[in-house]
Amino acid sequence: MENMVISYLVLMCVVSFLNLFALVLLYRKQLNFYFASIFASVLVANVGYLTGALAESEETVIIATKACYLGSVFLPMFEYFVILRICKFNFPDWAKLLLGALSVTVLLLSCTIGHSDIYYKSVTYTHMYGVAYCACEYGPLHFLWNVVLVGYTLANIVTIAYAARTRINVSYKNLIAVALMTLISIISFLISREIGSDTMVVPLVYVIDEFILFFVCLRVRMGDISDAMLESLEAENQNAFVAFSDKGIYLGCNDIAYKFFPELGEFRVDRAMPKDLEISKHFGSLMESFVRKDSPSDSYFAYGRRNYRVCVRKVARNKISHIVLFRIEDETRLQRYIKKLDTHNTKLKDVIKDNDRHIHAIQEQMIVGMAKMVESRDSNTGGHIMRSSAVAGILAEELRKDSSFGRTKEYYDALIAAAPMHDLGKIAIDDKILRKPGSFTPEEFEVMKTHAEKGAAIVENLLAEIEEPFFVEIAKNVACFHHERFDGSGYPYGLFGANIPFEARVMAIADVYDALVSKRCYKEQMSFEEAYNLIMDSMGTHFDPRLKASFVACREKLENYYRNSPGWESNEK
Repeated sequence: MENMVISYLVLMCVVSFLNLFALVLLYRKQLNFYFASIFASVLVANVGYLTGALAESEETVIIATKACYLGSVFLPMFEYFVILRICKFNFPDWAKLLLGALSVTVLLLSCTIGHSDIYYKSVTYTHMYGVAYCACEYGPLHFLWNVVLVGYTLANIVTIAYAARTRINVSYKNLIAVALMTLISIISFLISREIGSDTMVVPLVYVIDEFILFFVCLRVRMGDISDAMLESLEAENQNAFVAFSDKGIYLGCNDIAYKFFPELGEFRVDRAMPKDLEISKHFGSLMESFVRKDSPSDSYFAYGRRNYRVCVRKVARNKISHIVLFRIEDETRLQRYIKKLDTHNTKLKDVIKDNDRHIHAIQEQMIVGMAKMVESRDSNTGGHIMRSSAVAGILAEELRKDSSFGRTKEYYDALIAAAPMHDLGKIAIDDKILRKPGSFTPEEFEVMKTHAEKGAAIVENLLAEIEEPFFVEIAKNVACFHHERFDGSGYPYGLFGANIPFEARVMAIADVYDALVSKRCYKEQMSFEEAYNLIMDSMGTHFDPRLKASFVACREKLENYYRNSPGWESNEK
């Protein structure tokens, strides 16, 4: 019996460790704190149970009991925060701190075991099921732990029930999963009290909870990047977005989609499309066509009195799953215009050219729209992206005049078009850091520095299939390397000299120049003279000295641009 119990506890510890390792491996870039804390706490608690079973003295049993409390005391709180996140409820920070203080209080009380009778009156080293066991008599303050367990259980039940009743945009599968987790916890508590020991029950329950949370992890996105991108495209381009699983299960849509297609109000998240609706027939047909081709495609359909253009593509959710995303544009006015032009055969060629320009205009709007989205999230750098892009354009126009650089007209056009994308990676930075009204801590700055590489990845994902590789490469370089320094002291890779792409060297000057002459919440703006002198002094260290002459030549144009730039405040007297 003893060997069986020990083997069981060892197995639970191994599974707990593997679960934590798998969570970090699969979600290392989008790891949610509460999910990770649950898995880590389970591992600590299960190790505590194993240590207690192997104990050979009362002192060791007491230590093991404290380890169990260390792993277990925060679990109810973390699980409740996860349930709130899944159910899309906001919870105030002060309340989180209050609950955290309650858990810490219980933990501190558990530390008195063996030293005081306020939590455990007595501890006796004994054996049960062939292994060491801590038989105890509870003290007057132990009721607090029972209050915590019962309180969180009731809170979980109320939250899940309320979400199931009122939150149509919450997946019912996720609600069932967390409800099952709560039910298992209740049953395990009753069984533990019945048999007089939780050593045989709780470790297994913790592991089952981990598997349930893994299921939820696969279905709940750990970051808000995609949502922010969709919201930006809605605001800037007025496009509708509708998402389905690869099996045709409805996952959700944005507000514009509800305006285009009111019947979407009858669609239920995580359910198949209603078959008797007109819009369901259109989406069903488009899904079938996309599955056959398995590649991004454009289609058109009429709904009511409007004409729509639809682009369907796959969007990765994580390493093992994806969604099918419909981007829908209202082209009613364009289609009506084309029909009128069809009566004039001599103008057909001009119509085709207009359509091409319209498509490129939409792509440019998407780029500018995402840049504005970054601006709207970063409260510290209002207007920076657009102003620094204008500075890059002025520099590029001056560089065109110098043939010694060996760059083509198309190259400089691409550089100017790509400049607004240099800070796209900031959409992947947490708001708490991005919107911080002051200087970053070293740890926060390390997180902020990742925006360069993330920006390059976003650019490639967005443009790889709709733009020429030549432009995509320039845009990626601008996003990834504009914080590199000529002397090799920059980031993300510490490149130096000619190893830094030329377009990134140009963007570096534009980025710093705007930062210097603009006011931030954590610094005052410099005068044009001060900014000019600082950049000139940094030629050869921060910036490419070959760009010095062009920067000097466009000095007056840059200053005039800022003086006439809306939203930019001058400190000149």
